[in-house]
Amino acid sequence: MLTTQDFNTFNFIDFVCQNPDQHERFELDIEQGKAIFHDAGILEFIPKQTSDQYVCLSCGVHGNETAPMEIVSDIVRDILVGVQSLQVNLLILLGNPKAMLQQERFLEFNLNRMFNHHWKSYLEADPNCYEALRAKRLESAVQDFFEKSPGDARRYHYDLHTAIRASKHQRFAIYPYLDGRDAKAEQLAFMQDCGVNTVLLYHKPSSTFSYHSSHHFKADAFTVELGKVKPFGENNRDDFKQSENQLRKLVAANYHFNNDRSTDELNLFAVKKELLRVSDDSHLNVDDDLANFTEFEQGFELLSDPEEPYVVESDGEAIVFPNNKVPMGQRMALLIEPVSLG
Repeated sequence: MLTTQDFNTFNFIDFVCQNPDQHERFELDIEQGKAIFHDAGILEFIPKQTSDQYVCLSCGVHGNETAPMEIVSDIVRDILVGVQSLQVNLLILLGNPKAMLQQERFLEFNLNRMFNHHWKSYLEADPNCYEALRAKRLESAVQDFFEKSPGDARRYHYDLHTAIRASKHQRFAIYPYLDGRDAKAEQLAFMQDCGVNTVLLYHKPSSTFSYHSSHHFKADAFTVELGKVKPFGENNRDDFKQSENQLRKLVAANYHFNNDRSTDELNLFAVKKELLRVSDDSHLNVDDDLANFTEFEQGFELLSDPEEPYVVESDGEAIVFPNNKVPMGQRMALLIEPVSLG
């Protein structure tokens, strides 16, 4: 059991590695409030003073995306020892502990395709599916956390990742579908301050963790790609310092959201089309290691298929998440185009 004497040397990643399946819930009184260790990789902080801000920081949904886990682990330790100010209600989630132990993206299935209750179909096929059980547990933790907040509370969920492929824009974020709500300039400005200069406005409901919180709890949420995947200990933390500094300000309630900020310097994209595998002959005419946000010229046959080929309709159309190795009916890539909020 963790004690206050352990705080100076506490490492959240190591603690989760030692308890990857589950552990008994326990609470600790800390200088700035209370720490509640709910379960494996699920940690809640309650500040002494009342706050109307409820912040969820998730990381490690893919087990090999190490830099966000290192950032969050350091924030946890600094809260415990009193170096990091805690002025908000804070939920810390390390998403996929068993995949983290193996430093693999996932064990069987992509965890970030299982939220918004998509885990149910996986459990129907296999009641012991680890990632599906984990998605169910994480959804429960988020529900418990946000449902404690009053109706006028400010809810935030930033799901932190690093990308497995190169990108023309090293740091980018996905703004999940807003179900008819408007994109917030203050949230886009926060992304800019985190060093994220590119945002993809998603076009429909999805199975991602950020969409789940946005849809069910009206949280301001993003999937945030902070850089490139590297093993533990090989991340240059200076590359992530700008993002970490803003997250620390957020936890300290020192970040001031400003809805009047201009978004002119942001690269904003919207989804124009999903390119799907509709036959065994569907094939993207790109290299396997093509960088996200690569643009194409009008007339290029991006997707070859005898039934539904796609030829680029105008200069500047770009591609993200290309993958020729997906099953029938699944997405091979997103075709995107620049937009402005007008």
